[in-house]
This record gives sequence, structure tokens and C-alpha cells, in this order.
Amino acid sequence: MTKKGFSLLEVGVALLILSVAVTAVFQFISATTLSVFAIENRAYAREIANNRMALIQTLEPFFGQSKRSGESEFGGKIFYWSEEIINASNEFNQLNIYVGIDKDSIIYELNTFIEKQ
Repeated sequence: MTKKGFSLLEVGVALLILSVAVTAVFQFISATTLSVFAIENRAYAREIANNRMALIQTLEPFFGQSKRSGESEFGGKIFYWSEEIINASNEFNQLNIYVGIDKDSIIYELNTFIEKQ
């Protein structure tokens, strides 16, 4: 008479394979989630930098100062920005805008030239 079913060793190996597969799936989901948050923060930072550039060219031009900083709320988060303007030529200034999720880290940087007025 032959016995039907799995031995304890076969069950152990099957559980080991299953646990490795489940761990791999959870690591993939975790990495994907962190990547989505990083991409979202970078997209928000890009929009803040673009908004700051538009404000500099219209409502908030640099007068008598070369650096300034502040914070903006965007997407329910606080972002910190700093901007500097450098005399590049007789016709243009170089504008550098830095945006980060805290004051010490930069997640987006915008460098451009704007015409002097």
C-alpha cells in the first residue's frame, strides 16, 4: 500500500519558496510606492520653481537683492525654495531657483537666463 500526500520536507520546501516569493512581491510594492512619492515631490517642486520664475518676471522682481528664500504649500506639503540672481551680461541675468522638502536638501533646480529690464 502506498501512502498519498506530502512529506514534511516537501511542505517545508514549498513554504520556503512561497515565503521568498511573497517577500519579493512586498519589496517590489514598497520600492514602487517610495518611487511614486519621490516622483510626486519632484513634480510639485518643478511646478513651484516654474511659479517662482513667473512671479519674478511679473509681480516679484529682484530689487536691490540677489538672494531670497521662502516656503510654499503645494499638494498638502510644505516645500522650501531659494532663488538667486546673478549678473551674467549687459542684457541678461542668470536666475537659479532651488526647491526642496526641507531647507537643506534640493530635489529640483531651475537655472535660466532672464532679460534685464
